[in-house]
Amino acid sequence: MQLVSVDKRRFYLHKSDPYDDPLFHYIFLRRISLVKLVDGTYKDASSQAFREWVTNLDTSYHLPTSVIGPHPCPTIVREFQSIIGKEMRKQGMEKWGGKPHVLIACVGGGSNAMGLFHEFINDKDIRLIGVESSGHGLESGRHSATLSKGHVGVYHGAMSYLLQDDGGQILCPHSIGVGLECPGVGPELSYLKESKRAEFHADEEALHGAELNFLELS
Repeated sequence: MQLVSVDKRRFYLHKSDPYDDPLFHYIFLRRISLVKLVDGTYKDASSQAFREWVTNLDTSYHLPTSVIGPHPCPTIVREFQSIIGKEMRKQGMEKWGGKPHVLIACVGGGSNAMGLFHEFINDKDIRLIGVESSGHGLESGRHSATLSKGHVGVYHGAMSYLLQDDGGQILCPHSIGVGLECPGVGPELSYLKESKRAEFHADEEALHGAELNFLELS
């Protein structure tokens, strides 16, 4: 979901969004002036919101829902999301008197992952692991594993890892988790990958690891 236009509070939803159901309409949509349903996925909705914003800069402001887009959008979202990591540090001290050894977060656009990781980036003894959606398989072209299989490019005003074809056209991502269907990822996460501060894996690797662990314990 993307928000643009302060005066009209216009939301852009893609039609495969799970919020597009009667309960969501009844509880939430009555409170806003205009909702635009966009054919396609998150990529299409976010692109339409971005297009609306850059063509109406005097009357609109783009509020992205992830750490993507031009500066300072990723920083703003990360700062709000960083409460996740701050709470993790506080609760760790309260519950076992120390820091976690490993942090694992799902990665779509990257807001949840950056919200968790940011607090601990300078704690070099803590592993940061991001897990991406394999969709129909990493070789199928129908997945959301941007950091695992993507390439560096420019999308929505930021240089980062993207899912793109040989001609640089943005590919349509796929995941059973709609919130992970993003063709790009936050530039700060891309930096964490390049600097090797964080590692990223597809969920089929995570599932295989969980199955192996189960076999070892059984």
